[in-house]
Amino acid sequence: MMLPIRLRLTLWYSSILLATLFLFAATLYFGVRRALQAGADGDLAARINGVESYLRREVPRFDQTRIRDELEENVLVQASAANPDLEPLAGEMLQISDGHGRWYFQSRSMQGLTLGAPNSSDENGLVSRQVSGSTVRIQTVSLQVDGHTFVIQAATSMAALHATLARIAQLIAWSIPLFVVAASAGGYWLSRWALAPVDRIIETSRAIGHHNLSQRLIVPRSRDELQRLSETLNEMIQRIEQAFRRITRFTADTSHELRSPVAFIRTTAEFALLQPRKPREYQNAFAGVLREGERMTKLIEDLLLLARADSNQPVLIGAPMDARDVVFRAVEHSKIAARDKGINLCAHLPEHPAVKYTESGGWVRISVEADTRRNIVRVRDSGIGIAEDELSLIFDRFCRSDKARQRDLGGAGLGLSIASTIADAHRTHIEVESKLGEGSTFSITFPRYEAGSTLLSQA
Repeated sequence: MMLPIRLRLTLWYSSILLATLFLFAATLYFGVRRALQAGADGDLAARINGVESYLRREVPRFDQTRIRDELEENVLVQASAANPDLEPLAGEMLQISDGHGRWYFQSRSMQGLTLGAPNSSDENGLVSRQVSGSTVRIQTVSLQVDGHTFVIQAATSMAALHATLARIAQLIAWSIPLFVVAASAGGYWLSRWALAPVDRIIETSRAIGHHNLSQRLIVPRSRDELQRLSETLNEMIQRIEQAFRRITRFTADTSHELRSPVAFIRTTAEFALLQPRKPREYQNAFAGVLREGERMTKLIEDLLLLARADSNQPVLIGAPMDARDVVFRAVEHSKIAARDKGINLCAHLPEHPAVKYTESGGWVRISVEADTRRNIVRVRDSGIGIAEDELSLIFDRFCRSDKARQRDLGGAGLGLSIASTIADAHRTHIEVESKLGEGSTFSITFPRYEAGSTLLSQA
């Protein structure tokens, strides 16, 4: 089961905090241990240096038979005098041998360790040993003075150091869980507070349905991700509302466009069957039914083309073509319609006749303008024009201007929508400029393909 996001955030936060505290605690623990051990090692080195200073100064004054006695009597006192910063060494762990296993000096505390007399072959330096269940740090130094060999060993117990480290470990062991629990509780509360606007967004979004798509989310002026999320969702809801309205209008327009021919076919058939009629009357009725059937077939084919385009099915296959040849064939297709209306057709027309909305005696001009990068096809007419408030709607399906509807110029209002779909398949778009009563200009721009050609597509 998926956990709530605030709980997941709290768990992630707690895990990161726990790992961070463990890393900090480990760094602190080992840092303190290193510092305490370094202090102990420094104390041993200072004690060894004091004894070395004493031996270098005093040994040459005595012969070998008196060295042991002098050490017994004076080494601790002199060592302390040579190092006034040190504590008195009477109780410190210190022993000195001649390098052959014979003692010069051994302190009382050192005797309890039973380490034995050090030899000159013993390795100099610092070592840690377990003695009587506790750890002892020992430093060994060999010294040659006036032909005599001295092996000096100083030791110190690490019990106090280990006790300090144990107390630190105990402090870490109970403080880290306490801190993590307290921080997790605070983090969970903060996450609830921070995600409260998200809950409001969810509640408002759930309340929005097809009956109230005009409702919008409240946008917090926080200048953060929540504000951007609210604005993005509002933009998405607006797009959904527009799409829903287009679908509703499309459904209504489709029903309207199909209702008329269906009603005509039904009425004509019913009228023809009311009583026996002459063959000529049946022929006229069948001709009318055929015309409306062809009109319905064309409308359904156009709707299927748009439906395939909406479902991202490949409608067009790209192929290099000469733009002039395409326009020339479009002109040939439109000559009869232009001549019947007395329109001066002086250039090239697209596949669908452009003379529908141009008055008799008017003109339609198409130009192909080319440069090194593109071809621009422009269609201009002296027709009825388009009102400014309708320019943004003319590419919608079943859209016809009010003036065109009043004149009953035919068509279902799908031509420009199909043209726009084809333009999109060519990775271009149609631009329009128009004024009511002054005609319109449609422009389509295609990229050039090699010299003198442009990459168009064939259905």
